[in-house]
Amino acid sequence: MSASIPAKPNSTPSTHRRGLRRLADVPFWLVSAVLHAVVLGLLLTFAPVREIVFRRERVEEPQIITRGDELEEVVDRIRDRTVEHLRERVALLDAGQERMARNFTTINEHFQPFAAEQRATARERMESYINSVLPRQQELAGLFRQAREGSVAVTVPIAYSQEWLSRILTAQEEIRRGIRLLELGGEAFLEQQRAAEDKQFEATQFLRWLEGDLGAIDWHQKRLAEIAKQRAENVAKVASETAEEEQQKQAVENAKNIVALREQAYAEARKGKDRQVTDQARRDLDQAKRDQRDFENRLRTAERNRKGAEDRIARADTDTAKAQAELQKSQTNRDNHILAGGNVQSAAYEQQKAVVETVRQLWANETTNPGGE
Repeated sequence: MSASIPAKPNSTPSTHRRGLRRLADVPFWLVSAVLHAVVLGLLLTFAPVREIVFRRERVEEPQIITRGDELEEVVDRIRDRTVEHLRERVALLDAGQERMARNFTTINEHFQPFAAEQRATARERMESYINSVLPRQQELAGLFRQAREGSVAVTVPIAYSQEWLSRILTAQEEIRRGIRLLELGGEAFLEQQRAAEDKQFEATQFLRWLEGDLGAIDWHQKRLAEIAKQRAENVAKVASETAEEEQQKQAVENAKNIVALREQAYAEARKGKDRQVTDQARRDLDQAKRDQRDFENRLRTAERNRKGAEDRIARADTDTAKAQAELQKSQTNRDNHILAGGNVQSAAYEQQKAVVETVRQLWANETTNPGGE
């Protein structure tokens, strides 16, 4: 009976569930990798991606022209392009030359009347500047001379130069401009005018140095006055501290005598039996000693103050000697600069005067011989 009973199939529900559990145990990333690999393989095999990824371009060799007619055609094309390019450049240059010619014509049309007008008024302007520059230069040279002689203060030529020197230099520059514009005397004559201007500028340097000398003199004088004031105060301090010192010496001597008397009184009081008298004598002795110490301290203070004032007086004497030497040096520089500056200013006037005389002579020649023969 038992042998005829058929066997139970293996695919029971419990067995199916155990198989699902085993599939669940497989890692998810492994399944995903397999699926992606399959899809990618299909794409590469059946899609156009295969042609894109695996296609290789055949390198084409450059075509070499071997026939003569083709080579001649290429040469003709290059020649045509070159000729066209050159033709464009030539046209551009022609246009530029034409534009430059028009610009030069315009400049000449406007400049020639202006230059003619400038030349027409140049002589009149030069005459006005000549009439202003020479008297100013001569007057400045005279002020230098008067300052050297002492008839005027040294500040007078300095003040005059501050008012007129810039106008003198401007007038000289305008004279040089007129010489060039009117073509008087050539380049050598222009150099002569430049030399006159340089000489006048040299004179201005002496005026600046002279102004610096006056500033130094003023500073040293104020310094000497301040030192003298401080010295006088220290001299008075020495006198007062010397009197205080003598007074404190006398006070110290008196205090010593009082201390000696109080010591004697204290010794006598100690021989007696009265304690109050002894204590009072002791207090009197202590007070006398304190007074002596006070007078001695005052004496030392007076001595220290007197010595300090004497040291300051000695330093003031040293500073006075140095300041006087510097003052003397500045005064010497002032005198030298007045003398040298006056000479240079006179030379500047003479050089400018020579230029002016030459200009007037050239003008006179033009008047007497207008044809230039």
